[in-house]
Amino acid sequence: MKNTNMCMIHIIIGVLYLLGIVLVSYGISAQWVLIITVIFCVLAFLQKEMRYLMMILSAFLVSFYVYVLLSGLFRHHTDDLMLIVLMDRLLLSLIIISIVVTAIVCRKPFSLNLKKPKWDNPIYFPFITHGFHSIKIKRFFQLSVLGNMVVFTILLFIFGDWERMKDLLVFALAFSVVNAFLEELLWRGAFFQILSEQVSMLYALILTSLAFGLHHIAIGIPFAAAISFSIGGFFFAVVRNRSESVIPSILWHFIINLFMVFSGFIIH
Repeated sequence: MKNTNMCMIHIIIGVLYLLGIVLVSYGISAQWVLIITVIFCVLAFLQKEMRYLMMILSAFLVSFYVYVLLSGLFRHHTDDLMLIVLMDRLLLSLIIISIVVTAIVCRKPFSLNLKKPKWDNPIYFPFITHGFHSIKIKRFFQLSVLGNMVVFTILLFIFGDWERMKDLLVFALAFSVVNAFLEELLWRGAFFQILSEQVSMLYALILTSLAFGLHHIAIGIPFAAAISFSIGGFFFAVVRNRSESVIPSILWHFIINLFMVFSGFIIH
Protein backbone atom coordinates (compact mmCIF):
# COMPACT_ATOMS: atom_id res chain seq x y z
CA MET A 1 0.00 0.00 0.00
CA LYS A 2 2.83 2.36 0.90
CA ASN A 3 4.56 1.69 -2.43
CA THR A 4 1.29 2.34 -4.29
CA ASN A 5 0.80 5.66 -2.49
CA MET A 6 4.39 6.70 -3.20
CA CYS A 7 3.94 5.78 -6.86
CA MET A 8 0.84 7.98 -7.06
CA ILE A 9 2.70 10.85 -5.39
CA HIS A 10 5.52 10.56 -7.92
CA ILE A 11 3.01 10.58 -10.80
CA ILE A 12 1.29 13.70 -9.43
CA ILE A 13 4.67 15.38 -8.95
CA GLY A 14 5.62 14.53 -12.52
CA VAL A 15 2.35 15.95 -13.89
CA LEU A 16 2.81 19.17 -11.88
CA TYR A 17 6.38 19.48 -13.13
CA LEU A 18 5.34 19.03 -16.78
CA LEU A 19 2.49 21.50 -16.24
CA GLY A 20 5.02 23.99 -14.91
CA ILE A 21 7.14 23.63 -18.06
CA VAL A 22 4.10 24.20 -20.28
CA LEU A 23 2.95 27.24 -18.27
CA VAL A 24 6.41 28.83 -18.40
CA SER A 25 6.80 28.03 -22.10
CA TYR A 26 3.54 29.75 -22.97
CA GLY A 27 4.39 32.78 -20.82
CA ILE A 28 1.44 32.27 -18.47
CA SER A 29 1.55 34.24 -15.21
CA ALA A 30 4.48 33.38 -12.97
CA GLN A 31 2.14 32.96 -10.00
CA TRP A 32 1.12 29.51 -11.23
CA VAL A 33 4.74 28.41 -11.44
CA LEU A 34 5.24 29.85 -7.96
CA ILE A 35 2.30 27.78 -6.68
CA ILE A 36 3.80 24.58 -8.13
CA THR A 37 7.20 25.45 -6.64
CA VAL A 38 5.59 26.08 -3.23
CA ILE A 39 3.86 22.67 -3.43
CA PHE A 40 7.23 21.05 -4.12
CA CYS A 41 8.81 22.93 -1.18
CA VAL A 42 6.00 21.80 1.17
CA LEU A 43 6.48 18.20 0.03
CA ALA A 44 10.22 18.57 0.63
CA PHE A 45 9.47 19.71 4.17
CA LEU A 46 6.96 16.94 4.87
CA GLN A 47 8.74 14.07 3.12
CA LYS A 48 12.40 13.94 4.03
CA GLU A 49 13.12 11.08 1.61
CA MET A 50 11.77 13.21 -1.25
CA ARG A 51 13.56 16.43 -0.27
CA TYR A 52 16.36 16.23 -2.82
CA LEU A 53 13.96 15.42 -5.69
CA MET A 54 11.68 18.31 -4.75
CA MET A 55 14.59 20.73 -4.55
CA ILE A 56 15.87 19.63 -7.96
CA LEU A 57 12.46 20.06 -9.59
CA SER A 58 11.97 23.45 -7.90
CA ALA A 59 15.42 24.62 -9.02
CA PHE A 60 14.63 23.44 -12.54
CA LEU A 61 11.33 25.33 -12.81
CA VAL A 62 12.74 28.54 -11.35
CA SER A 63 15.82 28.47 -13.62
CA PHE A 64 13.64 27.52 -16.61
CA TYR A 65 11.50 30.58 -15.91
CA VAL A 66 14.65 32.75 -15.80
CA TYR A 67 15.85 31.12 -19.03
CA VAL A 68 12.59 31.95 -20.84
CA LEU A 69 12.60 35.49 -19.43
CA LEU A 70 16.19 36.21 -20.54
CA SER A 71 15.62 34.60 -23.92
CA GLY A 72 12.60 36.84 -24.46
CA LEU A 73 14.55 39.95 -23.48
CA PHE A 74 17.31 39.04 -25.91
CA ARG A 75 14.83 38.51 -28.74
CA HIS A 76 13.40 41.95 -28.01
CA HIS A 77 16.78 43.64 -28.50
CA THR A 78 18.04 42.03 -31.71
CA ASP A 79 16.70 40.96 -35.08
CA ASP A 80 19.57 38.61 -35.92
CA LEU A 81 17.78 35.26 -36.00
CA MET A 82 20.95 33.15 -35.95
CA LEU A 83 22.28 35.04 -32.96
CA ILE A 84 18.92 34.70 -31.19
CA VAL A 85 18.88 30.94 -31.71
CA LEU A 86 22.46 30.47 -30.49
CA MET A 87 21.94 32.66 -27.42
CA ASP A 88 18.73 30.83 -26.58
CA ARG A 89 20.59 27.51 -26.61
CA LEU A 90 23.51 28.89 -24.57
CA LEU A 91 21.06 30.04 -21.90
CA LEU A 92 20.24 26.37 -21.23
CA SER A 93 23.48 26.36 -19.23
CA LEU A 94 21.61 28.34 -16.53
CA ILE A 95 19.37 25.34 -15.86
CA ILE A 96 22.34 22.95 -15.77
CA ILE A 97 24.13 25.23 -13.32
CA SER A 98 21.05 25.41 -11.09
CA ILE A 99 20.88 21.59 -10.92
CA VAL A 100 24.60 21.29 -10.18
CA VAL A 101 24.41 23.94 -7.44
CA THR A 102 21.39 22.21 -5.89
CA ALA A 103 23.26 18.90 -5.83
CA ILE A 104 26.24 20.57 -4.18
CA VAL A 105 24.06 22.33 -1.59
CA CYS A 106 22.34 19.02 -0.80
CA ARG A 107 25.73 17.29 -0.64
CA LYS A 108 24.67 14.69 -3.14
CA PRO A 109 27.02 12.88 -5.54
CA PHE A 110 26.66 14.29 -9.01
CA SER A 111 27.74 13.26 -12.48
CA LEU A 112 27.06 14.52 -16.00
CA ASN A 113 28.00 11.05 -17.33
CA LEU A 114 30.64 12.31 -19.74
CA LYS A 115 32.50 9.03 -19.72
CA LYS A 116 33.49 6.33 -22.17
CA PRO A 117 30.36 4.64 -23.53
CA LYS A 118 29.82 0.91 -23.19
CA TRP A 119 29.10 0.38 -26.87
CA ASP A 120 28.69 -3.40 -26.56
CA ASN A 121 25.91 -3.20 -23.98
CA PRO A 122 22.62 -4.45 -25.44
CA ILE A 123 19.25 -2.75 -25.85
CA TYR A 124 16.40 -5.22 -25.45
CA PHE A 125 13.02 -5.09 -27.14
CA PRO A 126 10.36 -4.37 -26.16
CA PHE A 127 11.34 -3.51 -22.56
CA ILE A 128 14.83 -1.94 -22.97
CA THR A 129 16.43 -3.92 -20.14
CA HIS A 130 14.81 -7.23 -21.09
CA GLY A 131 12.85 -8.74 -23.94
CA PHE A 132 12.83 -11.33 -26.72
CA HIS A 133 15.30 -9.48 -28.97
CA SER A 134 18.47 -7.49 -28.34
CA ILE A 135 20.88 -5.32 -30.31
CA LYS A 136 24.20 -3.80 -29.28
CA ILE A 137 24.28 -0.07 -28.59
CA LYS A 138 26.81 0.57 -31.35
CA ARG A 139 24.65 -1.20 -33.96
CA PHE A 140 21.47 0.52 -32.76
CA PHE A 141 23.32 3.83 -32.90
CA GLN A 142 24.59 3.17 -36.44
CA LEU A 143 21.16 2.17 -37.72
CA SER A 144 19.49 5.14 -36.04
CA VAL A 145 21.96 7.63 -37.49
CA LEU A 146 21.63 6.02 -40.93
CA GLY A 147 17.85 6.23 -40.72
CA ASN A 148 18.01 9.91 -39.74
CA MET A 149 20.40 10.62 -42.59
CA VAL A 150 18.05 9.03 -45.12
CA VAL A 151 15.00 10.93 -43.86
CA PHE A 152 16.73 14.30 -43.65
CA THR A 153 18.49 13.84 -46.99
CA ILE A 154 15.07 13.47 -48.60
CA LEU A 155 13.91 16.61 -46.77
CA LEU A 156 17.03 18.43 -47.96
CA PHE A 157 16.24 17.69 -51.59
CA ILE A 158 12.63 18.79 -51.14
CA PHE A 159 12.96 21.80 -48.84
CA GLY A 160 16.69 22.59 -48.65
CA ASP A 161 17.90 25.97 -49.84
CA TRP A 162 21.04 24.96 -51.73
CA GLU A 163 22.14 28.55 -52.35
CA ARG A 164 22.23 29.21 -48.60
CA MET A 165 24.05 26.01 -47.67
CA LYS A 166 27.50 27.62 -47.55
CA ASP A 167 26.22 30.58 -45.57
CA LEU A 168 24.56 28.24 -43.10
CA LEU A 169 27.58 26.00 -42.59
CA VAL A 170 29.22 27.93 -39.73
CA PHE A 171 25.88 28.49 -38.00
CA ALA A 172 24.89 24.84 -38.50
CA LEU A 173 28.09 23.63 -36.84
CA ALA A 174 27.88 26.14 -33.99
CA PHE A 175 24.21 25.48 -33.30
CA SER A 176 24.56 21.70 -33.54
CA VAL A 177 27.51 21.58 -31.15
CA VAL A 178 25.99 23.94 -28.57
CA ASN A 179 22.46 22.54 -28.73
CA ALA A 180 23.41 18.85 -28.73
CA PHE A 181 25.95 19.28 -25.93
CA LEU A 182 23.82 21.41 -23.58
CA GLU A 183 20.49 19.65 -24.18
CA GLU A 184 22.02 16.24 -23.62
CA LEU A 185 23.95 17.34 -20.52
CA LEU A 186 20.73 18.77 -19.14
CA TRP A 187 18.21 16.06 -19.97
CA ARG A 188 20.18 12.84 -20.32
CA GLY A 189 23.26 13.81 -18.31
CA ALA A 190 22.13 15.59 -15.16
CA PHE A 191 18.37 15.23 -14.93
CA PHE A 192 18.04 11.61 -16.05
CA GLN A 193 20.73 10.53 -13.60
CA ILE A 194 19.04 12.20 -10.64
CA LEU A 195 15.53 10.96 -11.44
CA SER A 196 16.67 7.39 -12.04
CA GLU A 197 18.48 7.35 -8.68
CA GLN A 198 15.73 9.09 -6.73
CA VAL A 199 12.72 7.30 -8.25
CA SER A 200 13.36 4.73 -11.00
CA MET A 201 14.81 4.30 -14.47
CA LEU A 202 11.34 4.06 -16.03
CA TYR A 203 10.20 7.25 -14.29
CA ALA A 204 13.34 9.06 -15.47
CA LEU A 205 12.85 7.75 -19.00
CA ILE A 206 9.24 8.94 -19.27
CA LEU A 207 9.56 12.26 -17.44
CA THR A 208 12.77 13.46 -19.11
CA SER A 209 11.45 12.48 -22.55
CA LEU A 210 8.18 14.38 -22.12
CA ALA A 211 9.87 17.38 -20.52
CA PHE A 212 12.49 17.45 -23.27
CA GLY A 213 9.77 17.67 -25.89
CA LEU A 214 7.61 20.19 -24.03
CA HIS A 215 10.43 22.63 -23.30
CA HIS A 216 10.67 23.29 -27.05
CA ILE A 217 7.35 25.14 -26.83
CA ALA A 218 9.37 27.99 -25.30
CA ILE A 219 11.24 28.48 -28.60
CA GLY A 220 8.07 28.58 -30.69
CA ILE A 221 7.57 24.91 -31.55
CA PRO A 222 3.84 24.02 -31.72
CA PHE A 223 2.52 21.74 -28.95
CA ALA A 224 1.96 18.71 -31.22
CA ALA A 225 5.46 18.97 -32.71
CA ALA A 226 6.96 19.42 -29.24
CA ILE A 227 5.26 16.23 -28.06
CA SER A 228 6.69 14.42 -31.11
CA PHE A 229 10.16 15.55 -30.02
CA SER A 230 9.57 13.47 -26.90
CA ILE A 231 9.90 10.37 -29.07
CA GLY A 232 13.43 11.42 -29.98
CA GLY A 233 14.07 12.20 -26.31
CA PHE A 234 12.94 8.69 -25.42
CA PHE A 235 15.48 7.06 -27.74
CA PHE A 236 18.23 9.44 -26.61
CA ALA A 237 17.47 8.41 -23.02
CA VAL A 238 17.48 4.70 -23.91
CA VAL A 239 20.90 5.00 -25.55
CA ARG A 240 22.23 7.01 -22.62
CA ASN A 241 20.87 4.49 -20.12
CA ARG A 242 22.19 1.38 -21.83
CA SER A 243 25.57 2.84 -22.81
CA GLU A 244 25.95 4.38 -19.32
CA SER A 245 27.23 7.55 -20.99
CA VAL A 246 25.76 10.73 -22.44
CA ILE A 247 28.33 10.82 -25.28
CA PRO A 248 26.39 8.64 -27.79
CA SER A 249 23.25 10.75 -27.41
CA ILE A 250 25.32 13.93 -27.89
CA LEU A 251 26.77 12.57 -31.15
CA TRP A 252 23.36 11.41 -32.38
CA HIS A 253 21.74 14.71 -31.41
CA PHE A 254 24.53 16.65 -33.19
CA ILE A 255 23.94 14.81 -36.47
CA ILE A 256 20.17 15.35 -36.30
CA ASN A 257 20.65 19.05 -35.57
CA LEU A 258 22.92 19.47 -38.60
CA PHE A 259 20.28 18.05 -40.90
CA MET A 260 17.56 20.11 -39.22
CA VAL A 261 19.46 23.32 -39.96
CA PHE A 262 20.18 22.43 -43.59
CA SER A 263 16.61 21.28 -44.21
CA GLY A 264 15.32 24.67 -43.08
CA PHE A 265 13.66 23.54 -39.87
CA ILE A 266 15.72 25.82 -37.58
CA ILE A 267 16.31 28.86 -39.83
CA HIS A 268 13.64 29.48 -42.46
